[in-house]
Formats: sequence, C-alpha cells, structure tokens
Amino acid sequence: MAMASYTYELIELGDDVHGLGCKCCRFSKGLDLPSPKKDLSTAEAKKLAVGFATSVLRDWTALNAILKRFEGKSNLCDGDFVGTIQKRWLKKGAKQRKEILLKACPEMPTCHRPDFQGFRETLKTAPRSRTCPSRAYLWPYINLEDLQQAHPLLLFLSCRGRVLPEQFISTDIEAAHLGRGWEFHLKCCQNPESMVFHNQRTPRTYGEVLELGESLMRSPSQYSFAMIFVSRTHPSLGLFGLEVQAGIYSFLLDCAKLVLHDVHPAQYFLAPHQSAPAPLVPKRGEWITLQDHMLEAPYRLPQGLDLDRIKAMVSARRAAVVDHLWMLREDPGYFIETLIDWKEHDYRDHKCTCGECWRDAAAEMITDAFSSFLFWHSINRLFKQMPGIEAQLARADAEQVRLKVQDEERWAELDGTVNMMILMPMNRIRNGLPSSPRLRHCYPNAGHVRATVDERWTFKFGRTAAERRVDIIFNAITNAEQRSLHQLTPLIQEAQYMLDTQPASAQLVDGWVLNQFSDLALLAELGDSMDRFKPWVEAWRVCRLHSTAVDKKITKLLCLDSSLIESIAIACKNSTMLYPPSSRLWQYPANKRPSKANTDQMRHAEAHLDLFWEEVEEIVLDICGEDLPELLATRGLRRRKLHRTPVWKEPVVATVPDVKSQLPSPLTSLDTNVPRFGEKVESYAESTPKCKIKTRGAPTLSPMAEFLATPEPTTATTGPSVKLKKRTYRVFDALLPHPGAENHQRTEIAWDDLLQAMNDIGMLPEKLYGSVWSFKPTPEAIVGVTRGIQFHEPREVRRGQKINAHMVRVFGRRLQHAYGWTAGMFVCE
Repeated sequence: MAMASYTYELIELGDDVHGLGCKCCRFSKGLDLPSPKKDLSTAEAKKLAVGFATSVLRDWTALNAILKRFEGKSNLCDGDFVGTIQKRWLKKGAKQRKEILLKACPEMPTCHRPDFQGFRETLKTAPRSRTCPSRAYLWPYINLEDLQQAHPLLLFLSCRGRVLPEQFISTDIEAAHLGRGWEFHLKCCQNPESMVFHNQRTPRTYGEVLELGESLMRSPSQYSFAMIFVSRTHPSLGLFGLEVQAGIYSFLLDCAKLVLHDVHPAQYFLAPHQSAPAPLVPKRGEWITLQDHMLEAPYRLPQGLDLDRIKAMVSARRAAVVDHLWMLREDPGYFIETLIDWKEHDYRDHKCTCGECWRDAAAEMITDAFSSFLFWHSINRLFKQMPGIEAQLARADAEQVRLKVQDEERWAELDGTVNMMILMPMNRIRNGLPSSPRLRHCYPNAGHVRATVDERWTFKFGRTAAERRVDIIFNAITNAEQRSLHQLTPLIQEAQYMLDTQPASAQLVDGWVLNQFSDLALLAELGDSMDRFKPWVEAWRVCRLHSTAVDKKITKLLCLDSSLIESIAIACKNSTMLYPPSSRLWQYPANKRPSKANTDQMRHAEAHLDLFWEEVEEIVLDICGEDLPELLATRGLRRRKLHRTPVWKEPVVATVPDVKSQLPSPLTSLDTNVPRFGEKVESYAESTPKCKIKTRGAPTLSPMAEFLATPEPTTATTGPSVKLKKRTYRVFDALLPHPGAENHQRTEIAWDDLLQAMNDIGMLPEKLYGSVWSFKPTPEAIVGVTRGIQFHEPREVRRGQKINAHMVRVFGRRLQHAYGWTAGMFVCE
C-alpha cells in the first residue's frame, strides 16, 4: 500500500512546521485535508492513469483468482489440509489479526475514522505530520479499530475481489475526505475532457481521458453514450480515484497472501475453483443498530436504493409525528413538559419567564409540530404512490437513461421536499444547542436577543474536551461552509459515533437536541439513498429544474406551511388561555397516588387544554381560513377519542362474609320457611351494605348514588387474549391501563425490559440515529399490528435509571392509540 501522492499536494510538512494553528481551527478550515495538484498536464494525467489502472487491474485479477479458490470451502494442496481465508481469519485472535494488518500496511491508523481524529484528542498546536497522516483522509475505513474485528475484512475482500473495480470508483472518490479545490464542473465547458470507467476492462481504457465528442464516436449505442455522459469524471478527480483504488487492491492482496502464508503462490492460479460461499452475515449484538450498518457499509458493495426499508422508516416517522401532535392535544402533562423544553432552548432569552416569552415558545412548539406533520406526510404520500424499483426500471427508457415522466416528477418532488425540510432541524440545532441547559454555560452570548447566530455560537476558552468536541461536531453539521468541506453524512456518522462511544460528550446533548438530530439524520439518509439510484438521479434533478408542475406542488406546500406558522404565532400571542406552566390550571398530577383532589385537578387541566386548542383553532380559522381539524382530516387523520379522566369514585371496600353466620342453627334447620345452607333462593331482598359516611371535608357520594351513577365509557377493545411471559406481562401491565380501572397507577420500567417485551410480541427493535428506536412488525407479530412505531430512548436510562412514570404513560397512550391495545387483552401465562 505505497503512498504515491501524485494527484494531490503533500501534507506531511515536517515536525518543525507550526504555523497552522490548533487542531480545532484546522478542522473547521480544512487545512489538513488533501488539495488537488494543479500542474498536471493532459499527457501526465494520461500516463499516470495507465500506470494506476495497470496496478488496479493486475492486483484485482490476482485477488479474484485467490478468492475463487480459497475464500469459501476447503482445498487439498500437496496432500495437506489448507483452511480457507474465512475460516483462518475467524480463528485468529485480535493480536494475530493486528500483526497481519500491520504487515500489509505498517502505517495503518489505529482508531475508527482517523480523518476525524484531529478534533477528538487534546487541542494543541502540532504539525500535520503528527496529527493525522494523508492515508487517514484517503482511506478512512482502513484502520485497526474496524478491520481488527471478525467480519469487516472478510466483507472487504469478498466484495472487492468478486466485483469489477468500475463498480466502486465513484464510491471510493466520495469516501475520501478531501479539502478545497476538488469541485470540477464539467458541464460548463464546451468540449471538456473526462475520464471514462463504465464498461472498461483493459489498463489503457480503464480511466482513459477522452473528450466528449470522442466518447460519442466510440460509443456503440445511445445508451452507452448516455452512461458515459452521466458517469464521466474530471481527469484530476478520476486520477485521484485510480490512486485510491491502487492502494486498496494492493492492501487487500497483501492481506490475502498473509492469511494464506503456507500456500505456494503457484496455487493461487492452479488450484481448482470452489463454489462461492454463502453471503457472510456478521454476528451483531442482541438488537440491530445503525452503528452496525455504518461500520459495514464501506466494506460492502455500494448500496442501491432499498425502497422498502426507506418506506418503513418514513412511515414510522410520520406515525410518530402524528402521535406527537395528538399527545399535545390530549395530555396536559406532555404539553407542559414539551413547552418547557422549547422554552429552555429558546435562543432569545431562556431566563425570562414572562407571559410573552411563554407564548413565543408555545408558537414555536406548535408550528414545529404542524410543519413536521405536513412535510413528513407529503414525503410518506410520495413513497406510498411510488411503484417498486423493478416496475420503474421496466418502463424506463434505457436509451435516454430516463425514467417515465410520472416517476421522474414524483422523484423530483420528493427530492425537492427533502432538500427543503432538511433545513428545519438544522436551524433548530443551530439556534437551540447553545441555549440548551447542559451547554449554555459554554456560550457567553447564548441568551442575547440581538446577537447573531455566529456570535451566539462563540465558545468560551478553557472548556473541557467533551464540551469542545460537541461544539465542533455540531457546529460543522450546521455550518454551510464546514459541511462543504466534510460532507453532511460523514459528520452525522461521526456525531453518532461520539454519542455511542463518549459518555461524557453524550451527556451534554439533551433530548430536545437529539430529537432534532434524529430528524436531520433521517433526512440525510433519504438524500443519500436517492443519490445511490444512479444513473437515473441525474435525469430527474434536471427535470426538477424545468418542471413547472413540480414547482407548483412544492410551492403550494411551502405556502400552506408559511400561512400556518404566521397564524399560529398570532393565535398564541393573543391567547387568553395560555398561562405559564407554574399556573395551577396546568398542574396534572397523573403520576401521584389517585385521590379525589388529584382527579379533580387532572380534569380541570384537561378541560383547560381543550379550551386552549379551541381558541387556537378559532383564531387560525379567522386569520388564514384554515380549519386545523379539517386540515388533518384531509390528510387521513380522523378525530381521535381523547383520553379524559373520569369522575372520581370512592373505592368500595368489599365486606367479607362471616362463615359462622352462614351455618344454620339446630332450631332453624327444623323450620321449613328458612332456606337451608347451599340451597338456591328464588327471590329475596338484598340488604344494603353499610358504609361509613364522611362528616368532615368534601362530602362523598352515598352508596346508592354511586350505584346509580352512569359509568364512564371505556375505549377498551374486546379481542382475543394474548398470553405473555411473566416478565413481558409486567411491562405491558405498567404501560397500558386496565379497562375500567380509572385509578390505575403506572410504575417505572427498565428500558431493556421494554425492548425485550416489544420483541416478544413480534416488534423487532432497531436502534437508529440519535435516541430513536424503531420497532418493526415481523410475521410473528400479534394480531392488529400493521405498522411500526418509534420511541425515543430517555437519556437517563443510560445511567442505569428506569423510564419514569411520565414517559411510561406517554408510551402507553401511544400504543393504545396506534393499535387499540389495553392491558385487558394481555394475560400472564
């Protein structure tokens, strides 16, 4: 894995160079990143391209031959048993794997994504040669922390050795962490030169530099020319990709030879072929996590568009937005807790507690809920209307590399909606993170109303390494200039890696910021997925620039969103029902012991919340003419039957009958008019049970009044009982209220118990970005489960605490609304 550095400027400047500043400044400005070498002529580029292409194809041919003979099954060589590459590698310990990797690449970085190592460690002035070498930026996925594990190297060898290099050229260029100067615009030139990789198999044609007109003359068909036009690369960028591939295949070939150290080189090409092994399934932890996919992605084939997985994630996110909207309408405790979160992250002045500031925070909270619903509903609608990938490709025009007009317009609308919506969580993080309770002490200007965004993001000196790491990574995510340097998806993955591996940094990011980060990560995943739908993506993005129909649909959605934002802000500002959370009208003692006083207070809070929403709906209707319930109904949201606390009923103490009094005396046994013990009585008068009536405090209902009182209607659904294990039953008994048991009091539950319980009923847990866990229905799911659901893992449970009673109530109500479940349908085995 030689280091050539022909296509970019050297960045190892020696140990005496100290004029670049601290690693924080160098990361934010991209001073350590490789820059292109500008003085390469066309002749030099062609000569270097032939040399690199020869190296790539030679090493790939040898690696392909080895894998066909020694990857999967066992071979007999000279009478001795020879183990396969997979078997040998899996049997080796961590120390043995490390020795092989260092022999193949002596200067291999030690940590995961070493290109981000510059801001992880102690910040001090140091030369670039000691902070991060060039190979960390060119091959960030070739490192000891990842490849020393059991499966990544085997995945790397299998996909690279059995698939032609042309399938990876664009991915290899995108995976490298490059600096400024690598942006080349071929389409702006009249007859630009470009490198061609598609359908090229020889050293002289793989990465050949051609002009557009020359490419057209060589293309046997219009489709081949269109593919060349779409997939062509600037010579400097293509040359860089060839150099990266030369290093990859040289490294993998050395690894394969070191694993097969006792196999004679002649056997690489002479041993008999073996059938390809079954796809390697890495052993993961107990639950599926996004971190596993992130770790394996650089070593697999470039993933195409997995439409089914994306549809499931978008549908679950839309359902979570709907649940959030209804919980704001239904639960006063949830409403106030969410309002306090938004007030705490208000960049204007988090210390002020006047009514106007609370109204501003309420307007931000409600508009965010409705805006999120509008955009996620639009994205989900487009995915639902979209046919499968096979159906779209079957009716596509291969000669023009164009999808059908309807499909292109649908993709164009989806692309435009995602690109606009991604700004929402990004701006929320940009404004809210410096004002968050756990980090506001690091930003002296966080609460200044007149301060600009950059001034509010100014970081104090002398802060801890964990605080500075959070500041650097989220500043890079939300800053357009730094995103252009480091790219959004690698930054999001690095932030997730920080949250998973650095507890000190993870504790500084609260739930509100994590919610915004989760949305941002999902939208970035949607954008990357559409980018992988090549080469068709180029056509629909051109279609989006010239389609008035797509522009009208997106503009209509934006106008509706803007109208709602303006009218809801006015409604909250003029509301007479929106009091500060300290008001007694908002007190909601749902987690306290049931009593008449607590029940009456809960009923008052629920009635006040109903009046507030009625007032908001009326003002919004008067201002912009939008009826909020009708707006939701037209998008498939019918009015739910909101949970409301029933009238308090004094618990009736059942009297235990005296067994002795039921036994007949000798005299009564002779009387035929007295019924004997155990004999059926056709008619008799039932005595009224005695009950002590309170003489002090609030009077209670008499026993007869309780008996005649009309019971509250219950929302319990009658259905077949589901038998659960004792541990699982306890979880759902705490989550879901009993039918008719209005005094049911929820208890705390452990997060691991919740994951296991959901898995036991057929809802497979999967850890996504941030704190989001997605529960997907499997074929073994219980009756009635047709869609997934998402829960945010509370930050406190990572410190060993349980889910508090408030979150248990929220989770339970969401399950009840989503699936109609109650604890009455679950029984313990």
